[in-house]
Amino acid sequence: MAIILLEEVLVGLEEAKLSLDQAVLTLTDITEDLHPDLQDSANMKNILEQDFVQPLQYRAAQLEHLLEKLAMACT
Repeated sequence: MAIILLEEVLVGLEEAKLSLDQAVLTLTDITEDLHPDLQDSANMKNILEQDFVQPLQYRAAQLEHLLEKLAMACT
């Protein structure tokens, strides 16, 4: 029973990691494709990168590290 629960947790965490990766890609694309007027006004590009992209990248890296540790513990 515990093995099944652990496998379900791993699948859920992997899905969360994929969602974080997708969010990072989407925000990165949005940031790169900003209209020049928006980039200049209120420094929108830096705000998007610092407040959204970088924290999500950090969380995705932490989740990947956690997944690696859990995978080692299961083997």
